[in-house]
Parts: sequence; C-alpha cells; structure tokens
Amino acid sequence: MVVDLQARAAYLGGSRVDLTGREWAVLEALVLRAGRIVPKPDLEKLVLGFESEVASNAVEVHVSALRRKLGRTLIETVRGIGYRVNPP
Repeated sequence: MVVDLQARAAYLGGSRVDLTGREWAVLEALVLRAGRIVPKPDLEKLVLGFESEVASNAVEVHVSALRRKLGRTLIETVRGIGYRVNPP
C-alpha cells in the first residue's frame, strides 16, 4: 500500500482506492503519526472537529471501512487507547 499525502490518494497493488473524505482524514491522521498510538478522542477531534455532533462509534466505523478497503493489518487497534499505523 502507498499513501500519497500530497495527492490525497491511497494505492493498493498499484490501483487507486476510493476513500470518502472522513476515511481519508482518519488515514492521514494515522499516517502522519506512524508508529505512535493516536487516542480515539484525538482522532475524533482531528477528523470530525470540535463542533460537529459525533456519534460514539464514528471513528470505529471509518477505521472498519479503511480496513475493508486497504487490508486488515494496516491499522492496529490498541485496546482501550486508540489506533496505530506502523511505519513500513
């Protein structure tokens, strides 16, 4: 998998993967912090903003969609804390 932050695009096996705006925001937030755990509340603020009404499982929904599209091993769940993408 390749993530091009400049082009705001993700590629899997050379093919571009279509992501929604929120899916891209979650992926970008994790990739920019690769190797570090990003707590769920921080992802909610980064991705969904301070003012928006956030469903309690919004981040989980977007992470699940990313795993379906990009592979199950890309995003690691750190139980009770948040999520992490490990550097290549």
